[in-house]
Amino acid sequence: MSRWIVASCEAELTQLKTELDAGPAGTIASNPYLVGHVRDTVVYLGVVGVGVVSAAVALAAFLATVPADSAIMVGSAGALPDSGLEVGDVAVASSETLAELGLCSGRGVADANALNLGLEQTVALDARLFEGLLAAAGELSRARSGPFLSVVGVSDSVAQAKERRDRFAALVENMEGYALALAGRRFGIPVGEVRGVSNVAGVRNKAAWNLDLANRQAQAAAVHFLRREA
Repeated sequence: MSRWIVASCEAELTQLKTELDAGPAGTIASNPYLVGHVRDTVVYLGVVGVGVVSAAVALAAFLATVPADSAIMVGSAGALPDSGLEVGDVAVASSETLAELGLCSGRGVADANALNLGLEQTVALDARLFEGLLAAAGELSRARSGPFLSVVGVSDSVAQAKERRDRFAALVENMEGYALALAGRRFGIPVGEVRGVSNVAGVRNKAAWNLDLANRQAQAAAVHFLRREA
């Protein structure tokens, strides 16, 4: 069996690299990747870059060049208001929605159906991976699950974050997850996503953030999942 685990930057894969004894394998479309193992499972660790466009290009290149049985995204996310999540918690995605896809009705909010172009604004993630990641995360820390929101630009205020929460009923906002969901659909493989909460969406005071903790939590959940499944 083989799996891809991807993240926007190398810092979101550091712990996985150590735990899986992963070494550099090269680059694909200028994106670096490493190879590690969990028993008989080959695990490819790939950096996809920040943002949904960069992630989509990188994922397509990775999956077309080195096919795998599944793909998982890890990283950090901002908790949307009233999600019940706090900094350091873990969130597991049941689906990904691209906030700005379609007819814009506000800042960072759009409706894909309004254009009548058959656009798929929300894409479900694999149910089995979802359940496995949630179980693994819940054995290590406080974890919640539900819809995720991918955004082209993060919320610049709590008011904007609340508008997005009201429109899409999502738990967290991030910048790459929709690319993973769509890649899974197009390449016909199961995909899953687990993120640590680094901040409250819309709060721009970085003294209230904890990216390191969020990244550790997400990676710990992913490692635990891999070992439970191996």
